[in-house]
Amino acid sequence: MIIADVSGHNVGAALIMTEVRTFIHAEARSIRSPRDIMNALNEFLYEDLTRAELFITMFYLNYDAGLRKLSFANAGHNRPILWRSESGACEYLDAEGLILGIKRKVAFEQKQLLLEPNDVLLLYTDGIIEAANPAGELFGEDRLCELLQTYRQLPPQQLVDNLFSQVRSFAGSQGFVDDVSLVVMRVEE
Repeated sequence: MIIADVSGHNVGAALIMTEVRTFIHAEARSIRSPRDIMNALNEFLYEDLTRAELFITMFYLNYDAGLRKLSFANAGHNRPILWRSESGACEYLDAEGLILGIKRKVAFEQKQLLLEPNDVLLLYTDGIIEAANPAGELFGEDRLCELLQTYRQLPPQQLVDNLFSQVRSFAGSQGFVDDVSLVVMRVEE
């Protein structure tokens, strides 16, 4: 699973994301670890990103369903939220890694953890937590965690729909200023 965000809102940013998608599709079978994918992607894109004065944040995860093992690396993206069924609490996933396109050589940290049945993982872009209401208050991670806990039993698509609805309602007439994306994964028995 991958979630990423390119700086800018123009054709150049869209073309860079197309390049990212093509690279990942071509290399994901031969490069298995999230850290190695991030290193290869950063090396591949560095010149294009520098020339275009763009950068990319990305969170990359591999999930082994048989072992329920999650491996991940981060390139400056928002920390995904993991709602743990056993504790009934949210955890924030993070690993050290610089935004793609800033430096040619970056040391990306890779972390692993085991998931349990009924755990729910939420990946999102900053447009969600930075959505502001008319008073200027940001939606924020804490509110997102509370809603994830509230809606955790719903099917993933309904959970996403409810979260979008809550963020839209919160923002009111402000609407969304930035792109918004959500990805949900629930661990089944």
